[in-house]
Amino acid sequence: MPNLLITGFEPFDGFSINPSAELAKQLDEEIINRYHLSGFVLPLDYTKAFDIMKSHIEKINPSVILCCGQVNRSYISLERIALNAISTTRADNYDNYPPTDTINHEAPAAYFSNIDLQPLAKILSEEGIPAAVSYHAGTYGCNWIFFKVMHYIQSKNMDTLATFIHVPPLPTQAIEKEEMTVATMPLDIMVKAVVTMINNL
Repeated sequence: MPNLLITGFEPFDGFSINPSAELAKQLDEEIINRYHLSGFVLPLDYTKAFDIMKSHIEKINPSVILCCGQVNRSYISLERIALNAISTTRADNYDNYPPTDTINHEAPAAYFSNIDLQPLAKILSEEGIPAAVSYHAGTYGCNWIFFKVMHYIQSKNMDTLATFIHVPPLPTQAIEKEEMTVATMPLDIMVKAVVTMINNL
């Protein structure tokens, strides 16, 4: 049975929870479609996160990698492009700042996800789940891990499919920060979205 790796990030930006982490934890050890899922939570730490990711990739040799993160959008964002760029003015959770705004000076300017995302976004929309393909994953931890994963896949000549999925905040996060105008989505809808995507890979 092929393996599927799904990751989320620990809470950041003052929140006590991160929906991407809850997704990874909830789907860990599930069997969906033909895949055995392994889910884990990454620290938002530029010095450690990718080494942890790499160790899991080497351990289970996944056929698919779905990295997940939180973003203040009202819909599920399927990220098409990983940019070789990172903000040098925003620290991670451990006060680490990137030394330059280029993730890897020996790598291309960007990588495309090797999953056809438009049909998946269409399927999610037909299921009543707001979803769209996005062409900019930001310049923080989410884009950083997405780029590092795509570069690793390319440099190792792996057949692994990969993309990044951005999910909205949870309703409890709007309450936590008393920002009631923030677009949110319940966790069960996010889980349904990811399960639907896996069933259509």
